[in-house]
Amino acid sequence: MEENLPRGRHGKAINAHASARRELAANHPSKRGRRKGPTPGQGTHDAEAGGSHTRGRTRLGQSLVVQDEFDADQFLNACFDYDDLGSPQVSPQVSPQHSPQDEPQDPPQQPPRQQRRKPVRRKPPKCSRNDDEVGFGGGPTDLSLLTEYDKHMAIPIWYADPNDKEILAVNLRCIASGKKVINIQKPSRRTDRWFWDVVEASGLEPLTRTNFSVLDYGLLWAFVERWHTETSSFHIPLGELAITLDDVQCLLHIPIEGKFLNHGKMSRDEAADMVNSFLGVDRNVVMGHFAKMNGLHLKHSDVEDIYSVNHGLADKAVAEGKSAHEIKLYRDRSIRAFLLFLVCCTIFSNKSSYYVDVVYLQYFQDLSAVREWNWGAAALVHLQHYLDDACLVTVNQMAGYMSLLQGWIISHFPGLSVWAQDPIYSEVMPRNAKFVPGAGHREPSSYRNSLDNIQTYDCVFSPYDDHRHVRPLINSCWFSGWLRCGNLKAKHLPERVLRQFKHVQGIPRKPDLSATPGMSLCEIDRVFMEELDLRMIAEEMRGQAVVSAWDHEPGYMTWFYKVSHPVMRPVQAPASPPRPPNLEVLIEAAEARNDPNMLQVCRGVRDEVERSLREGEAVEGTPVHGTLRRILNLLNPVLTCRRLKRGRGRRYNTRE
Repeated sequence: MEENLPRGRHGKAINAHASARRELAANHPSKRGRRKGPTPGQGTHDAEAGGSHTRGRTRLGQSLVVQDEFDADQFLNACFDYDDLGSPQVSPQVSPQHSPQDEPQDPPQQPPRQQRRKPVRRKPPKCSRNDDEVGFGGGPTDLSLLTEYDKHMAIPIWYADPNDKEILAVNLRCIASGKKVINIQKPSRRTDRWFWDVVEASGLEPLTRTNFSVLDYGLLWAFVERWHTETSSFHIPLGELAITLDDVQCLLHIPIEGKFLNHGKMSRDEAADMVNSFLGVDRNVVMGHFAKMNGLHLKHSDVEDIYSVNHGLADKAVAEGKSAHEIKLYRDRSIRAFLLFLVCCTIFSNKSSYYVDVVYLQYFQDLSAVREWNWGAAALVHLQHYLDDACLVTVNQMAGYMSLLQGWIISHFPGLSVWAQDPIYSEVMPRNAKFVPGAGHREPSSYRNSLDNIQTYDCVFSPYDDHRHVRPLINSCWFSGWLRCGNLKAKHLPERVLRQFKHVQGIPRKPDLSATPGMSLCEIDRVFMEELDLRMIAEEMRGQAVVSAWDHEPGYMTWFYKVSHPVMRPVQAPASPPRPPNLEVLIEAAEARNDPNMLQVCRGVRDEVERSLREGEAVEGTPVHGTLRRILNLLNPVLTCRRLKRGRGRRYNTRE
């Protein structure tokens, strides 16, 4: 058997046909008394946790293959045809060395059971879209803006059959750890002021109030489907909306000014020394945790224990009359562990949902300088990083600060999902503390349909008007360019969502003009700290203030429908842009302003012309008489036409 296997460098046999040998070995009945080898297991860590994507590896890195006695020469030389599922089918041709009688007469009646995999979004067949067609079905027809649209999950959603539940009603996962912040035991705000004074001074105390114990997964995924990396915004039939620094400061009340978090890669020795110095954990114990977690990570439960133990040691030191230095040492360790736990369960929440990244501990070395870091930008960059990943075709998980995303959706679309107001909420609290969301629907299909048929009165473009006395609109909110957190970066483009700042929306400039491609991380830091005034949206670019919240310049909606895909399903998508979605609201606004009724004006003109002709004010045959007759002929068809104006649940007949 060894002589028939192909060989690589140094004469070692390579693992050619390994998958085929494993399948045949699995189908081959094992001998009595032979101990079965271990079943290869799936790795438990994701890529961000530093885990491996490989499966079933021994300590030497060799694949675990079930060995058995069978004729490998016949198997490897046989001809196979692969069906659609990728399973080999033996062709009718038989090797000349073996007769049909030598083949097994009683093959297994059922193939080996395979683990059921979760449905994954897949690209539509190429035949679904004509090669001669410009753009994609439902848009965009102009690919100058969404240059990476061919990888977006909106494509299979558009082309999916109405009964294709695997795509339209797939249950996707949203990983969140905010509930752990709600459940963690916190010190008393009255007696333990030494703890809360430092936490409040850090600027991160509001994160203890902004978490939801229940998430509406279908609602979250309905917006993930509409996210586009090129513009860092959600695309809906009304235009673009985005999560801005202003949204972050109003929803979370954390700093949006200051230095960007600038951490990089760290060795295990450096991380172990940092945990030992700042949290008081023995270095060997820390290295054991790193080896068990396969990265620079500590479990949430371990960090919670460090916080609780040091808090108890501080109280014990006070009771025993220990030195102030020792008491402060235990208290600082407890506060650092709590803040690390807090940020890693909220703004740095990852797909693992059970560990914290030790690299963030460096920002709590000096507890008096925690507020100097731009935590709001870090939360926005981290969330956009996962949105950029989740909107791709083959992804079925979403992470990041899910409470921030859901709070933003409720603020801008209050009637779209089920939620209640927290009875203890006051305006001085973060806006996210106002909401108590319901479970909603786990599938995004109903929310997708609601967004496809959304009207302007369903969207609140600027929801913080009554919150400005607590969080005013500051200059940083107008910054246009790159934001950074460690090695991650994200675009912040307020010029694309001017209506969220109560300005008339026009056709924005290209994203690359604001966020220059290829800009280094050091340059991003320098621009935000030294050129903030130069990178803000100027007054002339902001344009006029809105009269109605949905105001936009002429031509904006036509342009938007060309470069985007405002609706997700073709049932609601016409061939050309529909009537302005704010038409009915404009009618209501006109009625509220008591605008003159044009039909009544025309009717008055008709009556006056008829009176003039009837009383002989214009002599028949003169030019004036002919002009009045032509005016009357123009007015009569308008006034005899029966017109209907739709209202909410009733009709109006404008003909008397």
